[in-house]
Amino acid sequence: MHHSRMRSAVLVLLLCAGLTADILPFHLAHQAHAAQFSTYDDVFFDALILKAKKKYKEAGELFAKACKMRPSDPEAWTLRAQMMLKTGRWKEAEDCARKAVALDKEYEQAFQYLANALLYQNKLKEGIAECKKCLALNPDNDWSKHYLRIAEQKLRLPITDIFYGRITEDRPAMEAIAKYLQEQKYDDAMKLINNHIAKYPTNASGYLKRAYVYEVMRRRDLAIKNYDKVLSMYPCQEEALDLRAQAYQAMKQAGKSVKDLIKLVRNDTDHWNSRFRLAFAYMEAGNFNASKREYTGLLKVYPNSIEGLTGRGLAHLRAKEYKESVADYSQAIKCDPDRSASMHYKRGLAYEKLGEKKKAAEDIALSKKMGYDPKEF
Repeated sequence: MHHSRMRSAVLVLLLCAGLTADILPFHLAHQAHAAQFSTYDDVFFDALILKAKKKYKEAGELFAKACKMRPSDPEAWTLRAQMMLKTGRWKEAEDCARKAVALDKEYEQAFQYLANALLYQNKLKEGIAECKKCLALNPDNDWSKHYLRIAEQKLRLPITDIFYGRITEDRPAMEAIAKYLQEQKYDDAMKLINNHIAKYPTNASGYLKRAYVYEVMRRRDLAIKNYDKVLSMYPCQEEALDLRAQAYQAMKQAGKSVKDLIKLVRNDTDHWNSRFRLAFAYMEAGNFNASKREYTGLLKVYPNSIEGLTGRGLAHLRAKEYKESVADYSQAIKCDPDRSASMHYKRGLAYEKLGEKKKAAEDIALSKKMGYDPKEF
């Protein structure tokens, strides 16, 4: 994963004591969850689990089934292409990747897998063209940079600028900017950043550094304008997508963050953390069904994830599905009783709506005793 992910607001997958983060089997707790989780979702997440277990042949078969069930979903086609590559079926990988890029012109991984499939078939010129399309979406795609260079060398072509149209950074200026930022001399840093942007207008790093200064100044509106600029040039640049999604959520505009998080999920090879963020963003945006779908899928992978159980429990609570909310919070409390103050409070609210006044009062009183502040909810 890109180093910028370390700067993200990481959502930790908290598992029940005694369980590992290995992929585990999962059975839906009750029919309500099953009803909200379609047959397609079941197949898709089962395929993701097999992929995580490196059972590529079996995963490919399930992704093929998913493609037949929902041929308009570019994610299923892209992941099927990846499985074809893993099992040495280059032409099938090419066909699947072409379906994906036809459905979504800004799908970095789909273009990468298409380039991969073409290069494996020794279709070097076509592969080079797709590598360049991938790099136009995200100049930081290391795979495409590497294989573009190899293919061009094989054909004895001039080597494309590794930054694909960007100019190599002015290192002394970058070092000076970093020093000013460390010393919190933001006015001095901003002058150098603006000079750098004027000199290298197609280099994402200047806009990202300027956005950082605006974030520190609590001017997220101006930070977002800089993320917008980067993404107008490179629609899948990971750091800009990640930070813009965070900024929108901090500004209580979760609906706008959803689009960026979907791109992160699709283009992040280690996408589980991004899926948790997407599930939460859907909920904050009021799309409870989409949120529950993501949480339920994640709970197939991590059956006792506190993040998954409490997230889905809250989505049920906000959707006025109180019995289901109680069930999820009860399971979360069972898994992590020592850190269950907020869970007791929210389960108490669900009990209250169900008319179970005694249980509600007990849960809410216990949450306060454990130090939970209801104002946070």
